[in-house]
Amino acid sequence: MNHLPLLTEDEARYIISVIPLQDTVSYFKHNPKQFSQIRPGFRATSISKVDASNLLFSKRSRKFVSSFIEKHISKWLSQVQEQITKCMDDGDSKDIAFIHTLPFSFFAGNVGLYFKLVNDEYSEEYIALMSAIVKNIKEVAKEQEELKEKIKALESQSNKLQEELETKNDEWSRNSDRFSDKLLEMDALKDKFSILEKLQTTSFKDKEEIEKLKIEKKELHGKIDKLLTEITEIKNNSRLLEEQIRDELVKKQKRLDEAQSFAPSPKCPRDIDEFKEYLGYNLINIGVPNDTEYFPLLISYLSKILFRGAPIVVNHAIGINIIKCAANTLMGKSTVKTLPYSQDITNEKIREFLLSSDRVVCLDNFIGNYNETELIPLIEKHRDKIVFLTVIYDRTLRYLSQEFLRYCHYFNANRIGMLSIESKLSEDPSTIVEHSYKPKFTQGENRFRNIFREILRELSYPQSIIEHKCESIANEQDLCQSLAFDILPYCIDVLQMKPYNTSERLLKYAGKDGRCPQRNLLVRWFAQ
Repeated sequence: MNHLPLLTEDEARYIISVIPLQDTVSYFKHNPKQFSQIRPGFRATSISKVDASNLLFSKRSRKFVSSFIEKHISKWLSQVQEQITKCMDDGDSKDIAFIHTLPFSFFAGNVGLYFKLVNDEYSEEYIALMSAIVKNIKEVAKEQEELKEKIKALESQSNKLQEELETKNDEWSRNSDRFSDKLLEMDALKDKFSILEKLQTTSFKDKEEIEKLKIEKKELHGKIDKLLTEITEIKNNSRLLEEQIRDELVKKQKRLDEAQSFAPSPKCPRDIDEFKEYLGYNLINIGVPNDTEYFPLLISYLSKILFRGAPIVVNHAIGINIIKCAANTLMGKSTVKTLPYSQDITNEKIREFLLSSDRVVCLDNFIGNYNETELIPLIEKHRDKIVFLTVIYDRTLRYLSQEFLRYCHYFNANRIGMLSIESKLSEDPSTIVEHSYKPKFTQGENRFRNIFREILRELSYPQSIIEHKCESIANEQDLCQSLAFDILPYCIDVLQMKPYNTSERLLKYAGKDGRCPQRNLLVRWFAQ
């Protein structure tokens, strides 16, 4: 949903004013080309909070800016709703949930704007009262925070004074011990002086021995000076070596940063029909029958999602065969570099793996184990690669936010038995000529997109995911293959729900008496 057109200028200024400066700077840094168009001659890192707010406000009609603002509004609304729901689950009324949530949200300074954006109708008196409560709670929270800081400062000062007192006591004790030691030294020196007086009479006999010892002492000093010179040279050499190592590390990091700063465009075959033909040969080779009603749907769906520049989430057992077939068709070899998840995996290791990999790669068992909010931005830097994210259990996805589906394609062919069996691929390898391109989507509405939207809504998909998925529906084949390999298996295998019992629109369109050309397949797979 687009929120900006609903806002007055003051409301738009408020939204922009509470966007953190670091978010704005980061967005501009990662989109330098678009930033230079709205702010030529300036660097994103040098922009101030006031300049950033003014720039966003004045350019809010541009998609580059409006999408950034919309993203924050949607994220804030989602965060507020999530917290309100949590409070209500804990037993709070909705009013109390508002009071527990809004003072600590980005809408604390304009509560009325929040109700406007979520389209909740409340009286002006209610909104005014809620605004006053939110303001009062926020002020009290601020005062409490300031009081905590003062208490922390006083505690720190008290600890410092206590340390100084202990230091003085230790110093006094050391001085007392030192005084006692000096007294003992004086007594010892007196004894030595007495002995020296006695020895003085015989010291002349030892004069030659003393001179000899002086010469040896001088020689030892010479050797010590030489060793000190050698030690100094070793230290200097070590320092130079450390500087060289640091320089090499800095250069290496710079090369990695430069490589990561460029996000290439997705690639697709110049002749997609040629790709479909060879992909079909590979699938047939591992035992997938080509005389079934799902075979052309499978080929079409794979040919669609492989080249959108987004990672593909697939079950590990199915993914092994699909990855081999895709690689053998595109790259001329069926072996694909795979990075398995481990406890010591880092962003740097993932980045280096993606940089050094071929066209088709696999990240195995990362979903559910690795932070997806860090993983997705890393993969987005490599949109020219086909990245498979394999999961051991489909139900693992249930524990992730459905927003995750906006950044990837879910592919489920668990009902095709031959794909679940790891097979040896003996089909001749092929190499398909590809080119960079920008994925295009059909503009405007159509009958099949409307059917798809109604089905997703009845299956309780979030509105943002519904609109995102509807963009890919241009015709009835798109609708059928999305139902067969994405939506319906996701409902059953991930959400553990029966879609035909949940969606009347699905039953009407793809039930036994529906008009869907693939209704028999869909009923057999998902309505039993």
